[in-house]
Amino acid sequence: MARQLVEKYVDDESYQISQFATTESLKVLTRLSKILGPSFSVAMAGSKISDPKAQTELFGKAVSELTSRLDEDEVIALIKKLIDCCLRGEGKKINFELDFQGRLGHLFKLLKAVLEVQYGNFFQELGSIADSLQEPAPKEKSKRTATGGFGE
Repeated sequence: MARQLVEKYVDDESYQISQFATTESLKVLTRLSKILGPSFSVAMAGSKISDPKAQTELFGKAVSELTSRLDEDEVIALIKKLIDCCLRGEGKKINFELDFQGRLGHLFKLLKAVLEVQYGNFFQELGSIADSLQEPAPKEKSKRTATGGFGE
């Protein structure tokens, strides 16, 4: 089965993004998790707090957690790996150094699109699981069958 190509538009520019093979997808997800995981959990905890001051404090902790784990070479290698699955316009290979020179905002928008294509389904399912864990469990009605024993 051929890899699926998904067309995405970023700032009115067309990109074709190919989905990673399963093993490659899991490897990249693991790398992302090592970098983002701890700060993501702190940020998620902050999103559930309504006090703006407490939210700001937790956001600061999330940023601190993230930056303490960043290794610039690993981050650049991971970004290049994510962008490597993209073609510009009508199938032109991306020149990382030239195409994003002075356009880091555009690069990060494209990264968002790549993550949607690669992991959108995974994050949707993860969100559904998290939501179901937060909902109170439905009360079960016990079925009792009269046996004619004492107390029934």
